[in-house]
Amino acid sequence: MRNRLAIFIILIGALLIGCQEKNDAQKQEQVYKASMKEMTDEEYPDNNDIESRCKDWEQYKHHQIAIERVDTTNFTITFYPSNEHSDTIQISNINLLEWIPTIPDYIEDEYLKSIGIINAEWNRQQVKFIEKEFYISRHTEEGIKTVRVDLARNCLNSYLWELITYAQEGDQTKPLYHGWFEFPRTFYEELFDEVNKGKLTFETYKDYLINYKDPASEVVNFRALRSVDKTQEVVFVNLNHEFYPLTGARKSKYKNIVYPKDPKIINDFLNDSTSFSTFLYPGYYSTSDPRATTLSKLRYPQKVVVRQVVSNNGTQDQCLEFDVTFASGTDSTELTRVIIGGVRKNDIPQLALSDYNKGFKMPMGIGNHGFYENARYAQTHSTKNSPYYAVIVDGEGKWLDSHFFGIDGPILHFDKDNPSLLHFWLLSFERHAMVTHLTFEVE
Repeated sequence: MRNRLAIFIILIGALLIGCQEKNDAQKQEQVYKASMKEMTDEEYPDNNDIESRCKDWEQYKHHQIAIERVDTTNFTITFYPSNEHSDTIQISNINLLEWIPTIPDYIEDEYLKSIGIINAEWNRQQVKFIEKEFYISRHTEEGIKTVRVDLARNCLNSYLWELITYAQEGDQTKPLYHGWFEFPRTFYEELFDEVNKGKLTFETYKDYLINYKDPASEVVNFRALRSVDKTQEVVFVNLNHEFYPLTGARKSKYKNIVYPKDPKIINDFLNDSTSFSTFLYPGYYSTSDPRATTLSKLRYPQKVVVRQVVSNNGTQDQCLEFDVTFASGTDSTELTRVIIGGVRKNDIPQLALSDYNKGFKMPMGIGNHGFYENARYAQTHSTKNSPYYAVIVDGEGKWLDSHFFGIDGPILHFDKDNPSLLHFWLLSFERHAMVTHLTFEVE
């Protein structure tokens, strides 16, 4: 009897191993195809790269894509040439699972899971690959010129991705090619469910992730994110009567500010007439259908509270939380709080004002990847343990949708000449402009 039981156990074990090997083999055999879309200047007149791109921008074509899963966390994406000017571009040994929206493992609050996964999908994630981090066949001028390749999951609904390549012209790295593609839907949904196994499913959230269904406004349970060690209200200086340096994306995107025309100070944006270019399918800016905002709610900063907190993540990171209260009028009882937390102090650089765009820059949401990251950072900094969160709440502590509000996230940096003086900036919708600049001391 014991011998029969032993044989049975061995057979079951062999069967399970065989099933696992079969599943691994199937994963290794997954190859999906997609088509690339390109846009001419006539189709995309509001392209903010028009003034800063390479001269031979429209010569290159890549209409076919293959996405291959090599093993559990190893993927290869190949972009095939479709004219004589173009070369094969391939990015290998990347973990595409880090591009799939998810929420940190330690979050158990159901409402936080909901707004977390939605914000993760609604925020851009663009990753930069420099030379030796990608392959290009270099048979043509495109191959010879390309020095950088960016892969982006854009901030529209699920499936929409982009490829941008760059060349060196003089001392500047300029866009050389830009294409849009739809990640194969079935494969995307499978990866989503795999990454979020045990937490949530694509089917449950597809109306939010595909059709922009807006989440309900409920009280945000911050205790599910962190515990508080110390709370201090600090004196702040409001610098919204000044403008911001027109550098980087703020310079190239200035043309996509629909209203106000020719703003002189940040306060010019803090009204409900302010509007910006809308980001439309498959991922381009258009001034023809401006995006409205409710930025008047940031008109009058009222109070700044700085908290020293301990994240509930696995490593219990010591972090800072910035809780800034605004009013839409001097006597208004309608208050809005912008709360940026889970920020490790060492992650905030010390910069000159002119370099503010290099500060700690993140989207609104919970545990997101950044808007822009290099490949090494993106691959080694999983969101599963991220302490970061950024939300807007009303006077009752109920969540407000930052996208309809008109805010994309913060930029934080310490002053070049005073390492305890924090510059607190807020980026507008689609990062077209800066719509808040405060300074205050941080211990």
